[in-house]
Amino acid sequence: MREYRDVVIIGAGAAGLLCGGLLAREGIRITILDKNTRAGRKLAATGNGRCNFTNNYMDSSFYYGDENWIKKILSEYSPEDAIRQFASIGVYHREKDGYVYPYTNQAATVVEALEHFCDRNHVRIVLESKASSVKKDGEGGYIVRTSSGEISCRYVILATGGKAGSDLGGEGSGYKLARSLGHQIHTVYPGLTGLICGGHWWKQVSGTRVQGSFSLLVDSSRIEGEQGEIQITRDGVSGIPVFQMCRVAAEALSEGKYVEGLIDFVPSMSEQEVIHWISQHGIEGLVPKKWVTVLKNRAEADCCLKGFRFPIEKTFGMERAQVTAGGVPTEEVDAETLESKVVPGVFFAGEILDVDGKCGGYNLHFAWACANIAAKEIIRKEDMKKEKGSSEYAPVKPV
Repeated sequence: MREYRDVVIIGAGAAGLLCGGLLAREGIRITILDKNTRAGRKLAATGNGRCNFTNNYMDSSFYYGDENWIKKILSEYSPEDAIRQFASIGVYHREKDGYVYPYTNQAATVVEALEHFCDRNHVRIVLESKASSVKKDGEGGYIVRTSSGEISCRYVILATGGKAGSDLGGEGSGYKLARSLGHQIHTVYPGLTGLICGGHWWKQVSGTRVQGSFSLLVDSSRIEGEQGEIQITRDGVSGIPVFQMCRVAAEALSEGKYVEGLIDFVPSMSEQEVIHWISQHGIEGLVPKKWVTVLKNRAEADCCLKGFRFPIEKTFGMERAQVTAGGVPTEEVDAETLESKVVPGVFFAGEILDVDGKCGGYNLHFAWACANIAAKEIIRKEDMKKEKGSSEYAPVKPV
């Protein structure tokens, strides 16, 4: 038996849950579909379970993608908007260095608040239900075919996420649906994950943490990175400074370019200051103990501390990535409404789009912004239909 709803949202993640609650609050009938056994599965794990849900230092420079398109999205939804909105559904916040977390320091607080928001407004969430196809119904609406039946609706929102975090349900099924509707998909890469590197020394220094800066050399051209704690693994490097540069390395490697990593162990010192220090005290006071032998075996150890170079072979992969880079091209989506320029009535929200942010709450903020913009546009469209009168306003059949 076919179900009839106003909007079908595919994906019960960050963007899908918030958008569903916002729409349903206005009396619009919503069904959210998700293939997982519980809603907000990936959201519950974000930020190592702490859920850094926005950042007070918000700017398009913290994102990869079309800068002008991203600026339009951010102009519609600020960190203050996010803090107020989540407070209104029961999430009190705390801040540290611009990073905004739930006061409880638990991602579960955010997930539960969104679930309660949806429940209070009578959103129907159907779990373990995968959308296999989305097709036009010939009457200006859509038929969504799922593993548990068919749903007719006026609007579809694709909020499926990407391929990152396969153990949390990431598989990229939304890309297939987008393609079937006529959209292109930009090549996807792992984002916010570590890098596997060449060199025989990694096992020797595995487990150490370097307070330094990490940059890339792509075909010998330097791309400046960031400072912070670089974590050394048995086969390469990880940690936030590495995560921030992962997307750049992955894209360059896919294009056949030669990529190297560059660690500055003492970014607070100039090269001359390092040379002077080593002449007086040696390198032991500047690097973790396990690194001393490795660096002393390298020629010109003083220079190595300012630019330790090594080849990068690949990323840790999608299964360990926190976000997907690439996806539905933003030029195919209206930044003011999040509606498809290819198929009217279809909207996109969150990670499925070719926009990815750096660590620090930027990807979740983007998801919230998309949810708000898409919801606002659908509400506007529905209000316009109602204003035209019952003769022109044809609501979907009741269930």
